[in-house]
Amino acid sequence: MPSAYNKYTAAIEPMLEAMNAQTDTWKVALAASVNAADTTFTAGTTDLPTSGGYTAGGNAATLVSATQTGGTFKLILNSPSQWTGSGSGFTFRYAILWDATQNVPVAYWDYGSSQTVAAGETVTVTLDSVAGVFTAS
Repeated sequence: MPSAYNKYTAAIEPMLEAMNAQTDTWKVALAASVNAADTTFTAGTTDLPTSGGYTAGGNAATLVSATQTGGTFKLILNSPSQWTGSGSGFTFRYAILWDATQNVPVAYWDYGSSQTVAAGETVTVTLDSVAGVFTAS
């Protein structure tokens, strides 16, 4: 079970100035490490490279809703599709939410230790369908 939502500190400015949460493409990627000061997401570098059942850049997390009520904005995304290990599999520790339109990492969840996915095993990152992936007020 991953930890609570952790923001990339550098994502705050582009979220307020450039992103359109409702129309941008969102993805969830898996990584062995994160740098919370990263300003750009680079597939295969920020996340795992393509190998063992994982594809660099991660999987799409499609929009459910992007709404504002009473001064609080909430983004709800569908959980991305599963990853299934193949060959020698892959190892990750973090799930990264990123805006693929702007190439900006927004947040990550820490699984607490490295997770090894062997051939035939699956990984599912489940996003909160009620509270959303993030709120801003």
